[in-house]
Amino acid sequence: MAYDLVSLSIIMMIAVACPIITQLIPGKPMPQTVLLLVFGAIFGPFILDKIWVTKAVELLSELGLAFLFQLDVVLGAFAAGFILRFVTPNGNHTLNPKLEGVGHGFLIPVFFVVSGASIDVKAVVANPALLITFIIMLLVHAVPIFVATTLDHRVNPLDPQDKLTVSLYLTTALPLIMAVTSLAVQGGTMHQTIASTLVAAGAVTVFLMPLLGGLTSKLMKGETRLIAPTA
Repeated sequence: MAYDLVSLSIIMMIAVACPIITQLIPGKPMPQTVLLLVFGAIFGPFILDKIWVTKAVELLSELGLAFLFQLDVVLGAFAAGFILRFVTPNGNHTLNPKLEGVGHGFLIPVFFVVSGASIDVKAVVANPALLITFIIMLLVHAVPIFVATTLDHRVNPLDPQDKLTVSLYLTTALPLIMAVTSLAVQGGTMHQTIASTLVAAGAVTVFLMPLLGGLTSKLMKGETRLIAPTA
């Protein structure tokens, strides 16, 4: 019980501090989700060892995952999700905002911090080639997205540079990577080292891909203005 309270107290302090820190950083280059992961990794068992991933903490983290992907079936483990949908099939304007407040303000930050605490930072640093490989693989994922938007025969108002920017933005899939790797580690089908590197690569893409998208958009639009005929 003491470990649960200490871990949850630290997690809540991180959850409160991260939005404040994000707002104070000029230009907001680091998203709040990445900051939650970083602090989770720092205070986790692999560095400071101040957050212990106990059964109670894991339970709250899984509920956070449920809220993140709107998986009411996870709440069905307690029958609460089914009962709630049965009693209010069309939703409740008073209850739903409160549930979303609990989910986005408490449970989802718990999920990100606990996921960060599960990252073996030393293993990631010890194998930078694997980290770079995963980042490149995520970057390559932008290619089929760009091709799909280009081959779309419907009316598409996007310019080629905008399509490239959108494709780069869509390669950021950190929550999905965290969810899949977490389940894979729990099921014994993925080693924690691989999962840690995948999550770290996903975290890097969260601020790397928008940066590349903005940079390529500015460069391509700048070149377009240079080659445009002047009156």
